[in-house]
Amino acid sequence: MKRIFIMDDDGLKEYVPVESLKNNLAPKLEDKDNGNQTENEMLTIADLVKKFKVTRPTIYSWMEKGLLKKIPIGGRVLFHPNDINELIDRLRGISS
Repeated sequence: MKRIFIMDDDGLKEYVPVESLKNNLAPKLEDKDNGNQTENEMLTIADLVKKFKVTRPTIYSWMEKGLLKKIPIGGRVLFHPNDINELIDRLRGISS
């Protein structure tokens, strides 16, 4: 997977081009039955880091670009599984 690191006044940021994700897409949440999460459970940034095999700065970058819809609750940032599945569908559409 291609990763780009950029240093600016705010520090070091990592970006993963969307095109490099097309071969590394995780399965949709309902496709994966691991018993740990149900379809309606909210996901954390740590969950997305594991799912997409990217770093936290990449997840923050996706939020800034509007690719991910965040749900701030009590100082935490959570994501609805349907929004993640929509992101995966959009990325698959790009790779077609």
